[in-house]
Amino acid sequence: MRCRSNAVLALSASVAVTLGLALVPSAATAHTGAGAAAVKVPKIKFVKLDLDVAGYVETRRLEDTTRSCSPGVTYTQTNRYTFETGKYLRTVLTNVAVPGTDGVLTTGISRAAGSANIAGGITGFRTTNFCAPTPKSLPEPLPPKCVKTQGKTQVALTPAVKLELGDDEPVPLGGKPMMLSVFRSGGAQDVFGSCSGTNVGEVGFRAGPDTDNTLVTTSSHWGPSLSLSAALGSVKLFNLKLKRKGRRHEVNRDLLQRTIVLSGPCSSVRVSTRSGWAGGVPASGQLTADGDCWLTGKIVLSVRRSL
Repeated sequence: MRCRSNAVLALSASVAVTLGLALVPSAATAHTGAGAAAVKVPKIKFVKLDLDVAGYVETRRLEDTTRSCSPGVTYTQTNRYTFETGKYLRTVLTNVAVPGTDGVLTTGISRAAGSANIAGGITGFRTTNFCAPTPKSLPEPLPPKCVKTQGKTQVALTPAVKLELGDDEPVPLGGKPMMLSVFRSGGAQDVFGSCSGTNVGEVGFRAGPDTDNTLVTTSSHWGPSLSLSAALGSVKLFNLKLKRKGRRHEVNRDLLQRTIVLSGPCSSVRVSTRSGWAGGVPASGQLTADGDCWLTGKIVLSVRRSL
C-alpha cells in the first residue's frame, strides 16, 4: 500500500512545464551575435487531442463511538463526486526534443465545461447516552451538515512523473505513460466542513503502475481532483490517425477508449484500467468498525485526434 500526497506535485509539475515552452528559442533567435556559434533549436512536435470523460468516485465512512450507557454517536457518511465533460474537449500534447534527454513531454488543460458535482449525505444516525439514574449528557450531538456544490470539469492527459531518485530507466517502447487528470473549477468549496469528503493524502493505493502519480479526492476543493493511469503511451497518442476522404471530406479517425475502475478500503484502493468500455458496478465492502472507509469509482475516457 502506498499513500502519496505528493501526487499533486507530480501533476502540477507535468502541467507547469508547458509554460517553459515560451522560453524555447525560435529559429529567428538561434544566433547570439555576429560570429557566435549557432544554438541548436530543439525540435517540437505536437498533436491536438479531443477528450471525452465521464464518471464518479464515492467514499463511505463509518463513525461509531456508541456504547451502552455512555455518550456516543454512529452514522455512515457518503460523499460522491460525479463529473462529465459533456462533449469532446480539446487539449494539446507537445514533445520537445532536448539533446541528451528522452525529450520533454508537456500537456495543456482543456477549457472548463460540462459538470462537476459534489454531494454528501448522512444515514443511520443514532446516539447513546448515560442510563438512569445518571443524568444524560446534554446537548446530544446533531448529524453533520452536508452540502451540495456544482462546478465544471477540466481534463488533460499528463505524463507520469518519476518522484523517487534512482537509476535512469529507459523509456518504454510505447513512450511515456500517460495519466488521466481531472480538475474541478467553479462552485462553492467546503473542504474543512463537518461533512467534507476525502482530501489529498487521505486515500492510499495498492502498489501498481504509476502509483506515485495516482490521486483521488471527493472533497469540493478547486483544482486537481483525480489523477489515474490511462494505460496509454505517448507514442500511441502521437500516432492517432486522422483522414479526410471523399468529395464531402468525410473524416475517419482512430478512437481510443479506456475504463478505469476503483474499489477497496480507502487505505488500499485497487485501480484497474481496461481497454474499451467495460460494464458492471465496482464492488462495495462492508463497514463494521469505527473509522472504516470504502471507496468505489468508475471513469470512462474516450480519446481521438482533433480536427
